[in-house]
Amino acid sequence: MSNGNLTLRRAIESDWPDIAIADARAFAFVEPLDDEALADIRSKVADADVVVVHDTSDPQRPVLVGVAMFFRMKMSIPGGHKVDLPGLSWVSVASTHRRRGILRLMITELFEQWEREQSVFSILTASEGTIYERFGYGPAAFEHRVRLDLRKASLRSPAPTDSTVRFGDADQIRESVPAIHDRWVSTRPGAIARTSVWWNMIFADRPILRNGRSSLHYLLHPDGYASYRIHHESETSTIAEVSEIFTVTDEAHTDLWRVLSGLDLIPAITATTPVDDPLPLKLTDLRAPTVTGIRDSMWLRILDVAQALSLREYGHDTEFVLEVSDTYRESGGRWNVAINGSRATVTITDAEPTVRMDISVLSSLYLGAYRAVDFAAAQRLWTVDGPTLHAIDQAFSTDRKPVAGTFF
Repeated sequence: MSNGNLTLRRAIESDWPDIAIADARAFAFVEPLDDEALADIRSKVADADVVVVHDTSDPQRPVLVGVAMFFRMKMSIPGGHKVDLPGLSWVSVASTHRRRGILRLMITELFEQWEREQSVFSILTASEGTIYERFGYGPAAFEHRVRLDLRKASLRSPAPTDSTVRFGDADQIRESVPAIHDRWVSTRPGAIARTSVWWNMIFADRPILRNGRSSLHYLLHPDGYASYRIHHESETSTIAEVSEIFTVTDEAHTDLWRVLSGLDLIPAITATTPVDDPLPLKLTDLRAPTVTGIRDSMWLRILDVAQALSLREYGHDTEFVLEVSDTYRESGGRWNVAINGSRATVTITDAEPTVRMDISVLSSLYLGAYRAVDFAAAQRLWTVDGPTLHAIDQAFSTDRKPVAGTFF
């Protein structure tokens, strides 16, 4: 596909060195990924799922000025059902070629592919918060960055005499961690499942990921695991940085945090946690953990509204006429949504709507990250009356907040 001197096509083998350089420039890396790290990425994506744009002003020396790709992923939705979907990633446009429509050109190409493949959703992790709403994406999962002062961190429950938390060796880690993570995925909306190639990259623990920190240490529990690195913040300050902690039961969560908070010669721990993580309530001092940041960890785009609404489970029976606007694609329309026994029957209708919203708003509501009342207060969702708003709010609310758990 050509647009003046800009040519879009699918990636080929010889494009990858330039893709790595473009990625480093766009995301402020000190240097491009090394051969091993690049091989890890290539094991997770087919060239046919990568689009590149070249400036062909000089036909003898075309210059790569845009790249976008997607991973074929699987995500849990409310009710525990897992769906296949594309995860948009590595999106960048050269700073020399801004405002020329390259981003829209690439994303439109991928949307057309996803629509041909009848994908119901697309997800992404956003480096900036103002880029993707124009394409119908809405922030759909959040996470806290937490620092735990171990001088104050004492758990309320007594230490069990039969704790099963142990440090794992390489064989134990490879044998048990993927299975635990897969169990965890079913417990959280928005959770992303991992294939073997994802685990291969994680277990390889490449030096480029350590950035001066220790290699990963793993703590194993039958119903959970945690991994962490040791980091010397300064000559006099050493902390533990929790890389991952995933638990299937509350008991596993408590036991793993008890061990983490008792690490020798460690005055503080940093971790990324769900926004509704119960750790503060398990401590005798509520101020021991400090939230140092909150960020959107995943954005969702509904591609097929009727199918998406039919797939998930709901927390309240109700019926409403939903009108969705979509200025980018043709996913909008009007549907009668009848929720009964936690499932929705969705049919096209020409009846007057009782609720209206943009596709990005519906995408943010879908997993339970936001409540309908919040969008109504922001004047981004309209309902015919208060009882209708309350019923929709209750229907879309989830017992647990969505967590992606995997950066891509």
